[in-house]
Amino acid sequence: MRIVLYNIYIIMAEIGLNIDAGRLLFGLSRIGYTTSSAICDIIDNSIRAGARNINLRIKKDKENLSDAKKNNVREYVIVDDGCGMSEEGIKNALTLGAADEDYEAFSLSKFGLGLKSAAFSQCDLLKVISSDGTNEFIKYQVSLPEVIERKNYFATKVELEEDDKELIGEFLPDGKGTIIKLSEVRKVNHPSVKKTFHELKQKIGIIYYYFLKDGLSIKVCDENMPAIDPLFVEEANQNGNLDENSWNGQEVRWIEKEKELVFDPDEGIKCKIEITQLPYPPIYKLLNPGESKDAEIRERYMIGARNYGFYVYRNKRLIAWADSLDGIIPLDQDYYAFRGRIFIDDSADDYFNIDVKKSTLALSDDAFRIISDFAQEGKNKSRTAWKNAGRKVKELANKEPNEVANNIVAEFEQMETLPGDEDIQESVRQERDKALSEEMKEKARQMTIQHLQDNGKEDVDPANLSKEDILNAIKGSKNPSINKIFRVPSVLDNLLWEPYYDTDLGNCVRVNKFHRFGRYIFEENVNNKDLQIIFELMLLQFAEAEIHARKNAPPKYKYEDIELLITEYRRIVSEFLANMCRRLDGQLPPFKNDSDI
Repeated sequence: MRIVLYNIYIIMAEIGLNIDAGRLLFGLSRIGYTTSSAICDIIDNSIRAGARNINLRIKKDKENLSDAKKNNVREYVIVDDGCGMSEEGIKNALTLGAADEDYEAFSLSKFGLGLKSAAFSQCDLLKVISSDGTNEFIKYQVSLPEVIERKNYFATKVELEEDDKELIGEFLPDGKGTIIKLSEVRKVNHPSVKKTFHELKQKIGIIYYYFLKDGLSIKVCDENMPAIDPLFVEEANQNGNLDENSWNGQEVRWIEKEKELVFDPDEGIKCKIEITQLPYPPIYKLLNPGESKDAEIRERYMIGARNYGFYVYRNKRLIAWADSLDGIIPLDQDYYAFRGRIFIDDSADDYFNIDVKKSTLALSDDAFRIISDFAQEGKNKSRTAWKNAGRKVKELANKEPNEVANNIVAEFEQMETLPGDEDIQESVRQERDKALSEEMKEKARQMTIQHLQDNGKEDVDPANLSKEDILNAIKGSKNPSINKIFRVPSVLDNLLWEPYYDTDLGNCVRVNKFHRFGRYIFEENVNNKDLQIIFELMLLQFAEAEIHARKNAPPKYKYEDIELLITEYRRIVSEFLANMCRRLDGQLPPFKNDSDI
């Protein structure tokens, strides 16, 4: 037998592959940033630079338009008083995927993409102005359209503008720090200034809770952002541990105080975890009538569908907001009061698989198993406590339809702008708000005088009407739970409904329960509570629509004409409904038996 051995050589050849920088950068800008998350990604860089003061300003495209208008942001400006950068540092900051050695231990940064991907998710022109104190301020900018056109990634050094110098003089008098400008903001479904400010005010306080608590100052449009603990640990410390069977539903309680979970004992990879139970808003309102509304408690503790679950902090920066952690916390309103926090450092990154935006994660199998096992008892306690509180509410609540309707809309806010609304100058809007307020004040005064006279008070001094007298006249009820939809014994000119508005109550509706159609709903259908609730909710939307029209109708229409036309429309509808009830008396539901149908 002869054995023949062959030497086989595989020849490997490398080829260079071009990168279309424009398409790459455009793709990075579309990885799912919201405006607020993009801004926070840039704030991360400021914190990493050791800043103690960070200022964000939002510049509108058209200053005369309301802050509630979409697609009206021209530029975002973020200024920090951190260590700043030399010219070489600016170039490195603008490099895609800076090397790992550029990031210190426990850095908020991870991939070297944040500044670029975040900026170009919102705008077409990124400007960076910085100095480390050893040189003058230097400015570079990157234009996304130019990079796309040339298919080559590059930055351009440019001169400082007058606005840049003013910002340096105002915020960076020590000669070091950084200014980031997101210019030429894209106006395609871009959020309003008001919406972005509202989101940032809540999110910044939670995302940078630990930094703000340690003295960092972040201002948005010159307003300080407060530190917000999503678990409200200080309250839990005061109130103690949760007993799910006796909990009164009003207090934050501990489910699990801080514990350490170990993922890899050999490598020392671990996390800290803690869990609290937040209040049950409906019971708080019922047990404290007149003290606070259901909606106020929900807003204060951020209780709702998007806010329950785990808050994961990496190196003191939030990376996951109310995360279910791959289903550890089910999508179920019985867990609305469940708040967990997990604290990790970058050594645990492989167990949490953090994305580029530092906003979502996926647990490894080991992390899922360890956290799921630990959280199981806490989940059960939270769910049981929520259900028990719900049963107490059912026992305490007045289930009259009018109160149910008011409870339904207690936390509901109608949209502020509609498709097709024209742009209105702020001065016009303010004039209309003033006219509406004055009209409603006069209406409230007349109602109060009539109400007092109807109740036997002959000598009524219009100048000395108490707030309580006015409120009782408007609402027709002293029930503190009735705060949006008021059933009243009469409305001017016997109309079925009329809107009411003031700064305390907001948009409301007064429903004439003795109007012919009102009697049909409330008396003929006395056992049909669902019908009464839907009817009242519908009239509230009619009233909200009327107030919206008065404020937002095109400027060519005078306020007085709008008011007259809408009131006339309401008069006609009320008469038509009353006439229908007269003419079809006995032919409307509820039907007495099948033969009547």
